[in-house]
Amino acid sequence: PGPNVPPVYGLEVSDLLRWEEDVLKPALEIVESFIQGREPPAEPVKMEYDINENKRSHRVCELCDRVIIGDREWAAHTRSKSHLHHLKKRRKLEAASRAADTKGDSGGAETRGEDSSSLLP
Repeated sequence: PGPNVPPVYGLEVSDLLRWEEDVLKPALEIVESFIQGREPPAEPVKMEYDINENKRSHRVCELCDRVIIGDREWAAHTRSKSHLHHLKKRRKLEAASRAADTKGDSGGAETRGEDSSSLLP
């Protein structure tokens, strides 16, 4: 959505028996009106957009190793299933790493204590 995007029209396509009346005829009328330079008989779908939204921002998701262009795309990416999967995986690895560090620190303290006592005169 935005000022440079052409209008989008919605047509009722749920009843295949009425395809020509509900889809084909209105679509042809819309296209014909554009070709002739007059107002189409149907109203375009209203698309909400934020004029402050930056569509050209570049962000790098180091977690997923992807470049994301645009604020809206970034927001969608951070909520995506693949990004959340990578996030969960990283948190799990970090928790395991912290647990290993904690285990190693307690053993290292005892060794340091023994070493320092042997250095005293």
